[in-house]
Amino acid sequence: MLKPLVKDILSVQELSLCIQQLLTDAFPYVAVCGEVSNLKQSNGVTYFTLKDRWSQVAVVFFKTDTLKIQLREGKTLIVEGRIDVYVKTGRYQIIGRSVREVGHGYWQQRLETLKQALASEGLFDKSRKKTLPTLPQHIGVITSKEGAAFKDFMGVLRRKQWKGRVTLFPSLVQGDRAVRTLIKALQAAEKVQSIDLIAIVRGGGSLEDLWCFNDETFVRAIANSKKPIISGVGHEIDHTLCDFVADLRVETPTSAAEKIANEYVQCIQKTDERAHRFKSYAYIQLGTFKQKFSLTTQHLSQLSPHGKMQWMHTHIKNLQGQLYQCFCQRHSQENHQLTLYATRLKCCSLQWRITQALQHLQQQKQRFKLSLRHHLRTLFQKMDLWKTRLENVSLESYVKKGLLVPLDALGNPKAYASFKSDTTLAVIHKSGKYCMHVKSKDGPL
Repeated sequence: MLKPLVKDILSVQELSLCIQQLLTDAFPYVAVCGEVSNLKQSNGVTYFTLKDRWSQVAVVFFKTDTLKIQLREGKTLIVEGRIDVYVKTGRYQIIGRSVREVGHGYWQQRLETLKQALASEGLFDKSRKKTLPTLPQHIGVITSKEGAAFKDFMGVLRRKQWKGRVTLFPSLVQGDRAVRTLIKALQAAEKVQSIDLIAIVRGGGSLEDLWCFNDETFVRAIANSKKPIISGVGHEIDHTLCDFVADLRVETPTSAAEKIANEYVQCIQKTDERAHRFKSYAYIQLGTFKQKFSLTTQHLSQLSPHGKMQWMHTHIKNLQGQLYQCFCQRHSQENHQLTLYATRLKCCSLQWRITQALQHLQQQKQRFKLSLRHHLRTLFQKMDLWKTRLENVSLESYVKKGLLVPLDALGNPKAYASFKSDTTLAVIHKSGKYCMHVKSKDGPL
C-alpha cells in the first residue's frame, strides 16, 4: 500500500477501499428497479447498465445461471444484490443475485408510442418504399467519420471488388446534436444528382445511444427522401425507426455493404453467364450454318456439269480401286492355288503329268486349228456368195447384159414404177448413155 506524503492524507486506493467498506456495510442488500442497457457477456460474466430517466448504475452477475429470465435491451427489471466498489476505477456497482422482470422501460415505451403514431400515418407501409437500384453507380454514406462502421462498409466493398463511387457525408451518430447533423447530411446527399443510393450506417449500442435514429424529425426526413435509402444501424437485435422507414433494412453496416456488393457480383455473374450462353449459342448456330452451307455447296456442285464430272471421276476411281482390290484378291487366290498345285505336283509324278499336259495341249491346238480353218472357209464362201449376189444386182451387171437402165437426176438406177407418161429420162446401155422420151407406160417407146 502506498504511504501518504502528509499525515491524514489518503491515497486513491485507500479512499476507494474505505468507500467500499462503507457501502458494503451500509447496503448488504438492495433491490433496484430500472431499464436494461449496454448488455454484454464475457467469459461467463454478464454486464449491463440499469437506468431510469435521470440516472444509471452498473450491474454485474458473476453467476449467469442465476438469471431466470432472458435479458434484452429495454427491459425493466428489479435487480436484487449488494453494493460493491470496483477499487481499480472507483466506480460502485451492484453485484446481482437475482432479477425479476417488470415491463418495458421509459425509452422502450417512448419508442413504441412514436412507432405506433408514425405507423398510423403510413410511413412504414411497403407500398411507399422505393426499389433499390440493382447496380448503383454512386452511393452516399451517412455515418461518423471516425467510427468503425464506415471502415467496415468500405472494407466489404473493396473485398468484393465493387466498382462504383462512394461519397461520405459525415455526421454525429450519438448525442443531442446528432439529429441535426444527420438531417443536414441527408439533405446534402439529396442535392447530389449522381447519387442513386443512400446508406445510413452505424455500429451497435444501447437504446439511448441509438435514439437519434428514432427521432421523429429525422424519420420524416427519410420518408420524404426522393432517393432510395438502405439502413444498417446497430446489430441484429437493434431496431430503430430509421430501419422501419427506410426502403431496405439490414442488420449491420457490413450487411449493407454485402447487400450492395452481392447485387453487383450477382449481376456480373449473370452477365458473364448470359455472355457465355450467347457465345455458345453463336458457336452452335455458326456450326449449323457451316454444315448447311457445306451441304448446299455439295448439292450444287453435284448438280453442275463440273460437279457431275468430278462425281463420275470419283466414281470411276472408286470402281478402279474396287477392280484393283478384286484383281489383287483374285491374284492372291491364283497364287494360292498355284502354290497348292505346285505342292501337289511335287507329291506326284512330275514327268508323267507334264507329258499328259503336253499331249492335251497338242490335241487342243490341233482342234483349234481345224476349227479355225473350217470357220474361215465358211466365212470366205459366204463372202463369195454375197459378192456374186451384189455383182448380179449392180448397175454394171445390168449394163453388161445389154439392158437399158433408166437413171434419175443423180445418176442412180430408177424403178419402172416411178415412170410417168410423156416424160423424158436418161438411160444407160453398154453402148453408151441416151436420152429417151416416154409417150405411154403401156405402149412402145
